[in-house]
Amino acid sequence: MKISIIGDEPSGVVLGKAWALAGHEIAGIAVTTPGAIERVEALLPDVYIGSMPAVAEEADLVVLAVPYSDVSLVCEGLADLSLFGPKKLVMHLSPLQGYGALAAAGIHGAVPIAMHPVMHFTGTSVDLMVLKNSTIAISAPEVFQPIAQVLAIELGGEPIIVAEEQRAAYSEAFEVASSFSSMVVSQAVGILAEAGVENPAALIGPVVRSAVEDALHKPPQNLDPRDLI
Repeated sequence: MKISIIGDEPSGVVLGKAWALAGHEIAGIAVTTPGAIERVEALLPDVYIGSMPAVAEEADLVVLAVPYSDVSLVCEGLADLSLFGPKKLVMHLSPLQGYGALAAAGIHGAVPIAMHPVMHFTGTSVDLMVLKNSTIAISAPEVFQPIAQVLAIELGGEPIIVAEEQRAAYSEAFEVASSFSSMVVSQAVGILAEAGVENPAALIGPVVRSAVEDALHKPPQNLDPRDLI
């Protein structure tokens, strides 16, 4: 399969590298910032870097590695250029939206997929190892879910289907887990640092990790994060 990546988000080039290692051809990448170009040159040095339309035209799968607020906009722009059709797949990587954000491509017959590896991307080869132990949330029309699952498995992760109607809950849970937990840990580290404790992150790290593991194995509770502040 020919795959093209559009966007500067670090996740795009990492997934491109993982799919290349799985035997796919990376047809092209559209990036603009110096940092993104540097990541491409490091992970996929022989891959063509071009404009969005140029790389999208050559691909069987177009991956939009753009901020969630730009997913629909970029998709609509490419659709207006007639770059989507029945034989193409289009995917975005945002945790905050389902495949409905790609409706403009679906109108032309393309298969929309929302895929989100649940990890923090650095844009380096280190991510490839983390990816192999990650879970990957995928949303797609039911008939096309097997295609999305295969693409996730080829990345080395474990695919988990998140239905389109569950996507808002997934988005909220992801936001709470990623931002709130980070804020609480930073607060704990700050308390120790202010008290002059040496290496506060190393000291508090074990209890944070054990508390998270303990919470993951308990029955779910509906809590308002504002009640815990």
